[in-house]
Amino acid sequence: MTWLVALVIAMPGFAALCLSMKKCQRQIFETPVPDARSRSFRYIGFVAIAALSIWCMAAETWSTGLVVFFGVCTIASLIVIFTLAIRPRLVRYYCWLPV
Repeated sequence: MTWLVALVIAMPGFAALCLSMKKCQRQIFETPVPDARSRSFRYIGFVAIAALSIWCMAAETWSTGLVVFFGVCTIASLIVIFTLAIRPRLVRYYCWLPV
């Protein structure tokens, strides 16, 4: 159960970090977004990853929580990367952004 909740926290976090980069913005939105929105995506991504680390260490013991954290980070980042490579417009649904 910890893995599932952690994955639900990690996917929007990594997608938001992906959406904060200009190259990915051109790929997903076809135009770069304003700098203020880019910064907000970056902050949201870092806050989500920080919340993920806190969640993992609170749900498990400290040492097991670190293992779960790094495992979930690896899985979530690979899902976002492969989605970006295959179907880039689907990445915006990880952050619950409208079409």
